[in-house]
Amino acid sequence: MKKASILLVLVLAASAFAACGDGGAPSTGTNTGTSDQSAFAKAHPGSAIYGSPPLEFEADPGGDLAYTTDEVTAKEGNVTIEFTNPQSVRHNVVIEAASGSRAATGTIANDFAATTITLNIREKFIFYCSVPGHRKAGMEGIVRVQRRR
Repeated sequence: MKKASILLVLVLAASAFAACGDGGAPSTGTNTGTSDQSAFAKAHPGSAIYGSPPLEFEADPGGDLAYTTDEVTAKEGNVTIEFTNPQSVRHNVVIEAASGSRAATGTIANDFAATTITLNIREKFIFYCSVPGHRKAGMEGIVRVQRRR
């Protein structure tokens, strides 16, 4: 399933590149020097230039109410959350800080969704599925945030 996620990201990046003409600078104002990098940054804002590499989540391919992981680690900063759901049951990924701030992917079935969140080393984060009953059934985990070096 990771190959499908990587392929989808490459397709999205190529589409963004084709749609953006000469590319320009990423929205952060940092000029990466090529339109390839600019298009990639627009389609994939969690890349290492802006924070941590993407956090990949997948619903259990066997159909259980579970993710394939219950703990992820990311560097502080902007991070793209990539979620693959191979199930016909709808799921999402919500990343929530102890302070209450949160970001969520779309609720999907047999699909891929992504969103971006800014992680701060001074906060505690969890992830879970917000579909009623899914978190209680075990679709939750911890997001560990590391300092950028």
